[in-house]
Parts: sequence; C-alpha cells; structure tokens
Amino acid sequence: MGLLDLDKIIIKRTILGIRCSACGGNLAATTTKSMRARLIRWLSLGSVKPKNYECEQCRKRYLLL
Repeated sequence: MGLLDLDKIIIKRTILGIRCSACGGNLAATTTKSMRARLIRWLSLGSVKPKNYECEQCRKRYLLL
C-alpha cells in the first residue's frame, strides 16, 4: 500500500455553471487580488466584494462582481 502525502495535494474550488468564454474550461477561485478588484472594493467602501477567478485550461483571469 502506498503512502499519500496530504501536503502536496492542492484543492481548488471550481465554480459550477460558469465557463471560460475563450476555451470553455472551468473557472477556479484564486487567492491573489488584482488591482482592479482592490480599486473597486476601495471605491465602493467595501459594499461590493469582487472575486478573482482563473481558467484551469487557458489561464485567462476573470473578475466577478
């Protein structure tokens, strides 16, 4: 029986129902915030919380408000 190293497993939350418009791949949530997301949150005084997502296949980034 082999050993499983749980520290090396990366789990990304994918959004069901939302696909990449360029390639049709799944979108995964990213931990890094873009400058546009920070600016929108700052201008709206925290009432709008934008979320950053990245396509798993083509690596295109999306900002959802």
